Amino acid sequence: MPAEAADAETVPRGARRWWPDVMSPSLAATVKQEACTSYPWKPARNTMSMWQMNFPQTLPGGHRNPICALGECGDPMCPTFRPKHPEVREAVEKCIMEKCLENFQPGKLQTYASIGCGLLGQDWIILEQMRRQQMLPRRAIFVELRTAKPVMTCEGAEFPRMSKGGGMNLRQTGFCGDLGPDFGFSAVLQFNKPAGNSSSFLFDFSDDARRDVIYAEVGGTDAIGHMTFGCIIGDQAHRLPVEDCWEPGEQAHTFLFTISAVGMYTIYKDGQAIARSYGPPPQSSRRRHLYVGQCAPNKGGHHSFGGRIQKIKVWDQEVDTLATDMMYSHEVANAHQTIAQWYMGEMDVWSFSSLAAYAAACEKDARFAADLLLKVDVHDELDGYDDFVCKALGPNGLALTLGGPGKSWRRSGTGWIPVDTKCAVLDSAEERSLVPWAFMGAFPGHQDRQHFFTKAFQAQRADCSESRRPPRQRRPRRFKAAPRAGRARARRTGAADPQHSGSWYGMTDEVANPDEVSVLGLLDELQQRAPGFQGQLSNFEFGASDLLLDIDAAEEDAPADEDLPGLVIYGAR
Repeated sequence: MPAEAADAETVPRGARRWWPDVMSPSLAATVKQEACTSYPWKPARNTMSMWQMNFPQTLPGGHRNPICALGECGDPMCPTFRPKHPEVREAVEKCIMEKCLENFQPGKLQTYASIGCGLLGQDWIILEQMRRQQMLPRRAIFVELRTAKPVMTCEGAEFPRMSKGGGMNLRQTGFCGDLGPDFGFSAVLQFNKPAGNSSSFLFDFSDDARRDVIYAEVGGTDAIGHMTFGCIIGDQAHRLPVEDCWEPGEQAHTFLFTISAVGMYTIYKDGQAIARSYGPPPQSSRRRHLYVGQCAPNKGGHHSFGGRIQKIKVWDQEVDTLATDMMYSHEVANAHQTIAQWYMGEMDVWSFSSLAAYAAACEKDARFAADLLLKVDVHDELDGYDDFVCKALGPNGLALTLGGPGKSWRRSGTGWIPVDTKCAVLDSAEERSLVPWAFMGAFPGHQDRQHFFTKAFQAQRADCSESRRPPRQRRPRRFKAAPRAGRARARRTGAADPQHSGSWYGMTDEVANPDEVSVLGLLDELQQRAPGFQGQLSNFEFGASDLLLDIDAAEEDAPADEDLPGLVIYGAR
């Protein structure tokens, strides 16, 4: 058992220590060996949830799989989805191990950290590969961003209440900890018609002097639909107003108010962000007044809230909308317990539900500072990611970001230097998933489409010159007094390029010859195959005809060498 297991250590904010169940029978060595030799794992499909794809229930030998609670990304549209692209995950694992062998000696890696780790399947595979290289760390820290537990919960009630001020103080729940700089408040709200012009408070968390306040208020009869989420920090104040976000009635909506550690204020309504702005984050402090449905008694001039505030949850960190219903919390808890059981006596397991909380813990306690920090296949934008990651690195720490926004870093003395973690297979898979099926051209000026294409995807590469008509194949000028009868045609010009699936189509109202291709002819074919689209196709056809007339009118006064707009279509046939 590691020495720190017996320490009476304090748990940092946002952290949790996962202890193995010593009463459970230990795993047989043969079962663990069979589980390890069953991978690399190449499943045929995702048979569990869409969020994560769990490992199989049984091993090839028939034993129960002791790590079946673990899993990987289960989104079939993800470029690293293992059933479709097993080579991408294998390339990522190879890249990580190569960097480990370059930067660490066997037995010297103490702390392993993983950001946005889900059900820990990818982390287990990497940890087992590190074990084979005598690099199994002493402790593992998992930062899972969507499973934060609230520090306060309350069923809520109808407001105003019979108490003084008409609200309730959440200090009655027993919470006496700090709030800030991260913050989250969620509730299901139903609004009655305001009783007066004064605003009313949804919540008001403050100290006695009101120099440290986090609040949300709604307008009165003269400002129905108005809401303000704000913070007061000493002499500074920040307000995030939003209009037309509520109306009196019986219908209830779920609202979420969050502040990130770098000062991103966000208001969500029914899972959708409706307002967002940057401002100073609140200070980390204990607030005496935690009122819901009213403001603090020392602030007058405001009515009590009228309506229902239910399913109240308060977090001491930023969360997203998936945390309001505690989605995935049981799955993630099982995964963490499975890891703790698997590595019982070998490795300590910790979890943090906020990257900012983890970085703060590293500054206070060097044990948590990461020697190896990974972020694999996390495509969400994390506020302040690079700053927090650098703060979380130990004296010889290495941070690898493979997939999603963010950079890779390595500690160098008192500073940090970027690390090249280019993985060609992963880069190709991610860029391929971003290629659009069609794009417009040619537009004036330089057009940078290179980020849509890669060497591994030659079929859809295109050069800007292919979307412009050759100089000698421009239409002659002609005068047009009225629209001509018949359909406008689209003519393909230039030699066909068998290496490209797209073709250039120039707009003209000339009668098409047998070698020309008509865009509207393609619409006719589609209309015959799908009669239900007739209305939409007719609207498109009229719009295309109007566009031709506008082009002809503009061409009469244009220079003779003017380039005409074109359309590049991929997958048209």
